[in-house]
Order: sequence, then C-alpha cells, then structure tokens
Amino acid sequence: MGILNRSLLFVYTLFFGILCAGIVALCLHIIPERVVFNEYEYLVNQWQTGAVAGVFLLLSIHLLLCSFSGSRNREINAKELLVVQGATGQVNVSLAAIRDMAERIASGVHGVRMAKAKAVVEQRKGEGDFLKLDIRLEIGQERGIAAISDDIRSQVGGYVTQAAGIDNVELAVSVQSIASGVSVKKRRIK
Repeated sequence: MGILNRSLLFVYTLFFGILCAGIVALCLHIIPERVVFNEYEYLVNQWQTGAVAGVFLLLSIHLLLCSFSGSRNREINAKELLVVQGATGQVNVSLAAIRDMAERIASGVHGVRMAKAKAVVEQRKGEGDFLKLDIRLEIGQERGIAAISDDIRSQVGGYVTQAAGIDNVELAVSVQSIASGVSVKKRRIK
C-alpha cells in the first residue's frame, strides 16, 4: 500500500473513530437526545453534508478496491527498471537487484560494518537512463575512510560496468557512523 493510500486510510479511520465515539456517548446518555436531533435537522439541510458524505463514499470504494488488489504479485513499474543494451537486445534490470548487489559488495570490503544502498534512475536528455547509487556506510576504525571509499567505488563501479553493462553510473559513498571496537565476523554454516 502506497503512502497516499495509507494517508487516506488514516483520515478514514480517524473520522469513523470519532463517529463511533459520538455514538457511544449518545448510547451512554452523555449527550442529550434533543441536542442530537437539533444538530441532525441542521446538518440534513446543508449541501456540505452531502458533499462530505460523497467524498467518504468514494474513499470507501477506493480503499475497498485497494484491499482486493494483490500486492504480493505486483509488477515492477518503469521507474524501478533500468534498460541495458545487450548484444542481442535490450534487458531490463531491476533497481532492487542493483541495490542488493551494491550492498553485498560494499559489505565485503574490509573495514565496513554495515552498508545500505539506494539506487535511482534519472532520465537525462541525450544520455538516456542514468543510474545514481548512494551507498551509506557504518565503518570500523581499522582502516581509513578514504581507503574504504576508494575500494567501494572501484569494486561496485567495476561490477556495475562489467557485469551489468551499465556505463552511466554516478556513485556516492557517505559514512553515516564510525563504530568503535573490533568487528567479529560470524561464520556462516552453508
């Protein structure tokens, strides 16, 4: 569910929460019935009441349709794909695959404790698709920042250029934190 649908669901839930609280207050006789009937007669004669009800009806239909759409089998949209020209034709490469690959390579560099990558495709006039990789790191104190950054740039840039065949790459490396202490690598059982 996207951020827009989450925002709509928040407003929708808040409105009906307040409505239900009012109904509970009415049933417990906290609000007198004559006040409710007076407000009811006033609201029924206003066009704004119908407009608000219509908006909430459309919102209900939209959220109902969103609940039936399958998010598990969602297709990747065009903004999440990078088109690479191969010898036999074009190949679509998922940005998630490029991001995961960059994180794995950066995490394997000596001195890196944790790596998070963000991949974005920009459309530039005359150049076509342009890949921007932003790699955020947590590093240890055993190596210098410049040496780690150079290793990551050469390894990730080389892999993206050679293996994926992407020439238009802008690679940014930023250190988010420097961890103290010695890193203990856990052995994985395969």
